[in-house]
Amino acid sequence: MASIRRRNDEDIPACVEIMKVVYQSSGYPVGGVDNALNELRTDDCAWVAEDNGVIIGHVAMNRAREDYVNVPLWLEKHPGADVAVLARLFVDVKSRGRGAATKLIRTVEEEARNKGQRLLILALVKDQNAIRLYRSLGWEHYATTVFRYGEGKEIGAECFVSPLA
Repeated sequence: MASIRRRNDEDIPACVEIMKVVYQSSGYPVGGVDNALNELRTDDCAWVAEDNGVIIGHVAMNRAREDYVNVPLWLEKHPGADVAVLARLFVDVKSRGRGAATKLIRTVEEEARNKGQRLLILALVKDQNAIRLYRSLGWEHYATTVFRYGEGKEIGAECFVSPLA
């Protein structure tokens, strides 16, 4: 059973390696993993899932910024709402199906709740397992949009908001 703890700087190389495996398996993140080390360092706060002392998953919670495509869509409907963004959720391919992703999500939900915030997430339409997971955990769909990345690439995306307390 996975345990969750705050991520520290020493965890980042292991997280990068897991991201590479996840990317090879599912194409997540769609922008690739060439800059994964630097991207992970930009997270406002993050947690890892461990199983017997080995990191098997990751999640981050970042300030809601206008450059996240899902944030303006929520704020348009809920001006002045205090929200954060759940980001960079991934679990090692060999460790899936044992509840680590759910525990990571619940950890971030609790952190946001303690700050009086709701969480937003953007799930790509190609990632139907993730969409099913968010729905099963009570997340509400609030918009459909297009996620643009790289040089002129785009993909459909679904926007979700975390459940109320």
